[in-house]
Amino acid sequence: GHNLGIIDVNIDNFIVEWIEIDLGGLDSANTNTAIRLAGTNDDNIVRNNIIHDKGGNPGGTGPLMIRGVGAGASTDTISILNNIIYNVEETTGSDVAAAIYMVFWGGILNCYNNTVYNIASSGTDKSAWGFIFGNVAASVTNLKNNIVSVLVVDGTQATYARAYHKFAGGSTLNSDYNLSDDTTTGAAYKATGANSLIDKTLAQIAFVSTTGGSEDLHLDTGSVCLEAGVDLGTTNEVNIDIDGVDRDATGVTWDMGADQASVLGGSAGTAFIMFLDT
Repeated sequence: GHNLGIIDVNIDNFIVEWIEIDLGGLDSANTNTAIRLAGTNDDNIVRNNIIHDKGGNPGGTGPLMIRGVGAGASTDTISILNNIIYNVEETTGSDVAAAIYMVFWGGILNCYNNTVYNIASSGTDKSAWGFIFGNVAASVTNLKNNIVSVLVVDGTQATYARAYHKFAGGSTLNSDYNLSDDTTTGAAYKATGANSLIDKTLAQIAFVSTTGGSEDLHLDTGSVCLEAGVDLGTTNEVNIDIDGVDRDATGVTWDMGADQASVLGGSAGTAFIMFLDT
């Protein structure tokens, strides 16, 4: 249904994890949200999910994959961790599109280690967002280790391609170690922080595959995202990547995004067995 989630959460202390939500069969439906956080949602966690392939025209509100509609209290916390969201496209109407739409949340929002790819809006003044947040002055948004790549507005990269959009100046944003690619327009919407990466090409980000129908948003060898993140500890299992890998056990600096591809001695690859002749 329109403005309802495939998963609708209206309680506190709830975890949505290890789920794939494929909206590819719903292009003709008015479904526009994968996960909706509809209440106070204190201590809710959305982690290690894959959400993808929403097209069409879902109605009066465009496709918004993880969406908060309640404000919560200033001390309430939502954590969105290690998710991959891709191919979210308003294709036949005229509306916005977003991977993570938390503009009305008034509490603490932790967005760590997420990978966002191919968010497309339709209409020259309709935004394509990776993340939008911070309309409530009391809100505190913490952004670390996120990747936003390929934002498309009305068939091209235009003024309204926005990787990270802090909606109101009065809210608090703590942001660093994020990436926005060269499709993001306007300095205010690019990754901020001394250790963030901006204007990186898709080739520099180096996903394993962006071929339509065969997307693989793991990081390939040579990605600028390898060992470009920051250690965020273990709270809410933020250290566990999209494959169940403990980033702390790899022996190297954390990568940006949902995938920890780096391991001690080089990037992750095919396992091998070594035989020693004694």
